[in-house]
Amino acid sequence: MTRTRSAVVIGGGIGGLTAAAALHRNGLRVTVLERAPSLRPIGAAISLSPNALRALDVIGLGDEVRDLAAWQGDGGLRTPGGRWLSRSSAEAAAARFGGPLVLLHR
Repeated sequence: MTRTRSAVVIGGGIGGLTAAAALHRNGLRVTVLERAPSLRPIGAAISLSPNALRALDVIGLGDEVRDLAAWQGDGGLRTPGGRWLSRSSAEAAAARFGGPLVLLHR
């Protein structure tokens, strides 16, 4: 009799769901335990770096995430009076880190 390996993942956030997807794609039966009564957007965003997208590519989720994502544009930080403290260029960030930063609803 062959037994199917199984795993329990605690937490339905991005880390838990990514781990669950990777385990499932490797043949394990996965149960995800989450204390929240439902999973829904909470009005905040999460930024994923090119390295995170490459990790998602390994488990076959990178393209799906890219399809859902908004691409990070130029940005920066300002004082309450509007003076720039720092600025960043999306093009420079992509060149430095090997790809764009993307934003998703949490």
